[in-house]
Amino acid sequence: MFSYIRKFFDLFLKLPKSVQVQIIDAIIFAFSFAYRRLFKTKSKEDLKKATDEAVTPKQWNATTLAVRSYVPSLYSSEKKAEFAQSIIELVRSNDFISELGNRIEKIQADDEEAYVALCSIETKKLIIEMMDKAK
Repeated sequence: MFSYIRKFFDLFLKLPKSVQVQIIDAIIFAFSFAYRRLFKTKSKEDLKKATDEAVTPKQWNATTLAVRSYVPSLYSSEKKAEFAQSIIELVRSNDFISELGNRIEKIQADDEEAYVALCSIETKKLIIEMMDKAK
């Protein structure tokens, strides 16, 4: 996992804040399908299973392409692709999913939209904490 984090943060921290926010939002959007599934199943499954079931390979590919498109054109196409792939590998890693799952299992909400919003906040917080550690 460390290699993913290193690749991710080497470039990520050099990007403008607005681009960083777009990338985080793209990641959160991909996970929102898993959050909705968890809410509907009343958390009877873990985040890993919900993510595997709810976020299709096509959705991950779309997220990868979105992330890639946010990276400024001053970076080569190869660098953009490597960066986007490292982000997706990071957020799909067992370590990331496990940590995120531990955080969101404590979330209680009566409404699906509130649940998804709270899970999204935890996702953003985890990514930001990882950035702070990488600095």
